[in-house]
Amino acid sequence: YNIEVSDIVLENPGAIDGISPGDTIRLPEAGNTVMKKNGQGSGGGDSSLYIFYKVEPKATMYSLCRQYGVNTAEIDSLNPSLADKGMRAGMILRIPRHTPKATGKRQGAVNAGTQGGRRDTAREARAYKNLLEQKQDNRTMEGANRNQGNTAMNHDTATPKTTGKLLDKYNIALLLPFMNEDVDSLSLNKLVTGAQQFPLLSQISCDFYEGAKMALDSAAIQGLKINLYVYNIPSDSAGGKIDSILKKPVFSTMNLIVGPPSPSHFRQVAAFALKNKIPVVSPLSPESDVIRNNSFVSKAVPSPSTEMEQMCDYIVSHYQSSSIIIVHNPDASNNNYFETVKKRLTTALSISEPRTDSLYVVNYTDDLNELGRKIDDNKFNLIIAPYQDASFVTKFLNQLANSKYARNDSIAVFGMNNWASMDVLDVNNLDTLHLHYPAYEYTDYANRANIRLLQKFRNQFYSEPGSYTLQGFDVMYYYLTMLKKYGTALQENLPANPYRGVHTAFDFYKPNPSGGFENKAIYMLEYRNYTLVKD
Repeated sequence: YNIEVSDIVLENPGAIDGISPGDTIRLPEAGNTVMKKNGQGSGGGDSSLYIFYKVEPKATMYSLCRQYGVNTAEIDSLNPSLADKGMRAGMILRIPRHTPKATGKRQGAVNAGTQGGRRDTAREARAYKNLLEQKQDNRTMEGANRNQGNTAMNHDTATPKTTGKLLDKYNIALLLPFMNEDVDSLSLNKLVTGAQQFPLLSQISCDFYEGAKMALDSAAIQGLKINLYVYNIPSDSAGGKIDSILKKPVFSTMNLIVGPPSPSHFRQVAAFALKNKIPVVSPLSPESDVIRNNSFVSKAVPSPSTEMEQMCDYIVSHYQSSSIIIVHNPDASNNNYFETVKKRLTTALSISEPRTDSLYVVNYTDDLNELGRKIDDNKFNLIIAPYQDASFVTKFLNQLANSKYARNDSIAVFGMNNWASMDVLDVNNLDTLHLHYPAYEYTDYANRANIRLLQKFRNQFYSEPGSYTLQGFDVMYYYLTMLKKYGTALQENLPANPYRGVHTAFDFYKPNPSGGFENKAIYMLEYRNYTLVKD
């Protein structure tokens, strides 16, 4: 093919360890590489998929993302060595050159439709295609009759639910708000050109469904047979549509129900599941109330309180000898997370060995004097600010980052998951303060299994899977493997089967004996050299 070995490895990172008969290898066109230094191209033409950039001494990941209009996930995925070595001057990095053929990019969980002000029109077009396929069926979307490899979708062969048995075939219901009144006015041409925007809830649903279908394909290859029933549910608070779905005779034969995402709709379905003893999954909401007094519910997304408790346990196990300072905001309208952190750390440190007395609680002041008195120059100092209010968080981080306490590397700030979605935060401050925060989602772009899955998606769609696509894959694949292993007894076996997926991890426990299962699996993420990495 008149190409270099290095070009093959760049397109297929797993090929560094060799290739085998039957492998599918992606080959670049001969000559379609380009070296770029100081912003100047040196060959290859506009058809190149990538820019090869030599890192300059003062370059940062942030500056590269700004210069080339990409995000850190894209650079990380194309340069696996960054995970181990970090970015160093003189390195050659592969940076995606966005073309009309490859307009998609990985989306954050918060802004699912846009990132960095750029529309992912290819992703919206795929979602539109999914909706057209679904609209060929009836409006409840029951019985998509879509073949997922060996996965059967025949609604005339529904198998009655049998508790605690391994079945030949399982019935799964997926309830998502695919369509509303805005969808019928969509035009594929207008979506592709950017003249129309895809409705956010419909985009999230289509992304999740796309990932779920990938999981069904994977499970089918392993011999698991599934009857999948897909239902479109309302995006508003109207509950009549939910009731009509629940009254269908086939719904009581389900072995697993996934969704709806909305807590209000989910409670209706969960009550039905409790009555009929069917495991039901809340796939996207962090609200912990949905598992109350219902042992058949499990929740895929940890609540903020659970995330903070797990972060405290992480701190005790990794930073016990450090100075741990909890910042209390006297003016905050909600101190629930402050109380959660204070209680959890106090309890955990009291039973840990060796004992430590380096836990402090300080009131926030504009001059930071009270905080400064507890910062120990001879220790590493962890500063925890358990608040979600953007105005306070922005003010506090700006003051601390520009104070004398940030002039060395002896402090790190630990915050909350929602800080990642605060556009008002200065990334320079986050990097200066070595911000750490808990997250239930993280994609390891150096993991070979993840690389294979992501590459399969890119080869098929010429874009990056969205955050909800990966979450849909992980949620569906986890529960499919549980069905395959435990059959209809999967629910009681959830705590004994932790799992780390491509994007989402699972580690279930019962906060209350009479309730359902909460997911407590988190990743601790850190801003390091303007890159978000797993600590």
